[in-house]
This record gives sequence, structure tokens and C-alpha cells, in this order.
Amino acid sequence: MYFAFMDDSSRKRKDVPRQDLGALHAYGAAIFPQESLQPYREELAQLRQDLRVPAGTEFKWSPDGGPLHKKWTELHTARVRMLEAAAALGVRACVVICAPELMPERYSESQLKREMLEYLYERVTYTLGEDKGILIADQPGGGRKDETRWLADALALDTDGTQYVKPADKQILLPIITTRSDHVDHLQLADLVVAATTALIAGATSAAPYRDLIHKLLATNTHGYAGGTGLKFMPSASYNFKALMNLAYWVFGEDAYVLPDTASSMGQRLPYNAWIFASSSGLDAPSPSGNQQ
Repeated sequence: MYFAFMDDSSRKRKDVPRQDLGALHAYGAAIFPQESLQPYREELAQLRQDLRVPAGTEFKWSPDGGPLHKKWTELHTARVRMLEAAAALGVRACVVICAPELMPERYSESQLKREMLEYLYERVTYTLGEDKGILIADQPGGGRKDETRWLADALALDTDGTQYVKPADKQILLPIITTRSDHVDHLQLADLVVAATTALIAGATSAAPYRDLIHKLLATNTHGYAGGTGLKFMPSASYNFKALMNLAYWVFGEDAYVLPDTASSMGQRLPYNAWIFASSSGLDAPSPSGNQQ
């Protein structure tokens, strides 16, 4: 049995150094084997003791307040230890990243979020394989109206499935459950993974120290590539030159992008000239290793 903990992340245009990308929004999940749930809680309890913060301290990529607010050294220590503990306990992650400004104008914000949720749902089920799972999400923000819409979209996944995942498959045993992240350590890891991945795609130097740790957690296909499986982009290939998949090369050094349903082949080699970011990362000092400073 597996438990997938879901969260989202956003970056405004002004916080995205990578040129021609614009604002970003992401949905992601940290997928825990059942036997790793308690050990991870124990790891974070020890981390709080070592950092000398209260037992109820919530770990987030960018805390707005509390004992870790702008404590950059302690935050770095927490991020590294959370990611290392997750990898040691067999946690895998999936992140769907969307650049709304590059999507066709016909998409509304609600449509984009619904499609992102579907993509994430599909990638969690691909990652589970023959195993079963339960999805737990951080309570949606934005007020009661947005929460009601999000919950309706989540319920539709349980009743209707997606184009590639049918309800009859029964890999996800319940409708998506929501709860508060400050009560659940595993949701705090989801916050960290999704926010760090989004920051890496944005080209933020603050995320560079976590590049390898994030890449290690992202779910991969049979060829060992995260792109297409643990990392899904919007726009995708169907939007021609605006497709973002070359960023898997610039950020994580991957030389191919392989969707789960084509994992028997090597997919598309990267960088690919028909997509943006074919010859440049969009940063002043592009590096295929992803270690932009």
C-alpha cells in the first residue's frame, strides 16, 4: 500500500529568472510506502529537536512566519535532511509544471488546474504500477469557492477517471482526501518537493543546491528518465514550439523525454530543435548540469 501526499506551488513572473517562461504553477505528490510513514515522522521529530524548534513547527519551502522564517541556514539543513530521509525511505515524487502564459488562450485558470490534476493523478497511478494507493492533499487555498471547485475536480477523478486511467482499475482506493499540512509531516515534504522543483524549472539560484536530491526522488520510467513520468510539463508536445520538455535537459541533464505510455521506446532525444529552449536554457549562464548560479 502507498500513500501519495499532494500539494501545489506557484511562482510569479517576477520570480522566474528563465526568459520567455513567465509565471509557473505546479501540482505534485510525494509517494510513501506504507512502512515508511512512521519512520519519516520520527526523522522529522528528530530534525526539530536538532534545530531546537518547537515540536509542532511546520517545515515549508518558504515559511511565512514561525521559528524558521528567514533562518536560511536552518532552512537549508531542514530541506537537505527532509529530502535525504525521503530518498532513504523509498519515497518517490511526481510533479506537473505548467507555464500558463504559454498555453493557448482558450484555457481558463480552472481548466488548467483541472488538467494538471488529471496529469498528476495519472502519473501517481503509473508510479504505483500494480500496487494500490490513497491520495491525501493539502487543503486548497483561495477561499471556499475555490476549495469547492477543487474538491469537485478531485471527486471526478474517482468517479470518471482520466483518458488513460479508468475507475475500474481501482489503483486509487478512495476519493482524494484533504487535510491541513501543519498536521501532517508527509504533506510538508510534498510542499518542499513541489516548490523546489518549480524553483529549479524557474531557474532560481536558491534551488540549485537541491537539484540532485530532487532528481533522485522523481519517479522514472523503464529507461531511468524522470521527464514524462516524475516530471510532466505543460505546454506539452501538442503545442509545438512552446513545449517545455527541453527544460528536462537544462535543469536535470536528461538527454531524452519519454512519456509513460511510450516507455518501451527511447522517446524524444533532448534538446529538440522544434521546442523552445533548444539552444539555450533561458538563463545568462546556461549549463546542462542544471547548476546555475
